[in-house]
Amino acid sequence: MNNYPFHQSLLDTTTTTTTTATTTTSWPPKSVNPNTLPTFSDLISRLILISSFATVAIWANHEASKGFSITILNDAGKHSMPGRRFSLFYESNDKATRIVLNTSSFVENLLYPNQDFDHRKKQINSVTLKLAPKAFPAIVSVYSRKPFEYMIMLSPSLMETSNHNDSFVLAVLQGIARVWLWDGKGVTPPALLNGMVEYISALAGFQDTKVLNFGGGATMLPVKDEICWKDEDPRKVARFLRYYDQRKQGSVGGGGGVVIRRLNDVMRDVWHDGMMDDALGMAGQHACASYDIFTRHHHLSSSI
Repeated sequence: MNNYPFHQSLLDTTTTTTTTATTTTSWPPKSVNPNTLPTFSDLISRLILISSFATVAIWANHEASKGFSITILNDAGKHSMPGRRFSLFYESNDKATRIVLNTSSFVENLLYPNQDFDHRKKQINSVTLKLAPKAFPAIVSVYSRKPFEYMIMLSPSLMETSNHNDSFVLAVLQGIARVWLWDGKGVTPPALLNGMVEYISALAGFQDTKVLNFGGGATMLPVKDEICWKDEDPRKVARFLRYYDQRKQGSVGGGGGVVIRRLNDVMRDVWHDGMMDDALGMAGQHACASYDIFTRHHHLSSSI
């Protein structure tokens, strides 16, 4: 269905490294002094030491694999229904951490697929995933109060749905997408960013997602604009991006994210509307007109 399907296990993949040692044995064997044989307490001490080394190695490998520190916070409290569900299903078993890792890997590989993008990749030192104490209008908000440190705030209303797992994964995916995306140092139109997040969600296999609230705690609703990629509805912006993404890929069946990558690449330091022209290879207004004609003739459905 998509070039970047996100239907994957949320369990961590464990990599085992096997070391082979070669031992040379002399003959006849040397006699062993019984007094030099290890005692039971010595064996227990050695096992504890080996276990400690193994634990440290696993922890170090885990930290290196994710590239940034992850903190999970439950501000809803374990006495509230959302807080209890969050603690039981996502916090106590480290599932929230695994979801952050998997969604981050998906978005990172989509936006920065090879070494050519390494010098443009966004630096992320830490991500805090927090269940908020009270519900707010949006499902997820993203904050950054220190350079390279990000907080993804989730509304406790997520935990009140019957299919909260799908909603939870989607919310984390959208938050992580917003973390990885550049924003032209704060001047990229919120409507475009919301549309890019929506399209990334669609590439991951999700549909019919909701408008998000990003940054600073204030609701950032896009200003109504006649330019199609500044539309208030992120689903419409996502469909526009998908249309030109497919054209760039030469495939009607699905885009590969090339337009998203181009836009993100130029949004690192600044934003102006001409950047959309460069990413699409034509003037943005002409692109909107062409897309409008296409939708009128093909009756494009509302689903991504």
